[in-house]
Amino acid sequence: MNIDRPETWLAIHGFLVAFLWEMLQMPFYEMGALTAWQVTTRCALASFGDAGIMVFAYLFASLAAKDRCWLHRPKWQPVVAFLATGEMITIAVEFVALRVRWGWSYSERMPALWEIGLVPVLMWIAVPLIALALAARSTAKH
Repeated sequence: MNIDRPETWLAIHGFLVAFLWEMLQMPFYEMGALTAWQVTTRCALASFGDAGIMVFAYLFASLAAKDRCWLHRPKWQPVVAFLATGEMITIAVEFVALRVRWGWSYSERMPALWEIGLVPVLMWIAVPLIALALAARSTAKH
């Protein structure tokens, strides 16, 4: 793993910021009889998934921009491609996970539109932009 790559820093920062978000959004989900440890490990796993989605979306945006280091010179096109890719994946994951036995369910507190929670949709605007900014700062010297 090359630490100088933007994707590496995006994965690191993406995981950390996503984990914080995942933990803070727990009141919007039904946890049932899960222990605090079980909730924490599920949030960690979800954060790995979020970071993976961010890296995939970044690579897709890099192809669209024809520039692997576009985060240092952000233009609206790769940023929109990055966010739109992540949003589409997030909406698809939410849609499927709400309908399968191993998935999750929303609590009464979750605002929803067309049966998709707005908290995870908002997550894919805030968290990736924060992680992208942190990754840009982490790779600025390279």
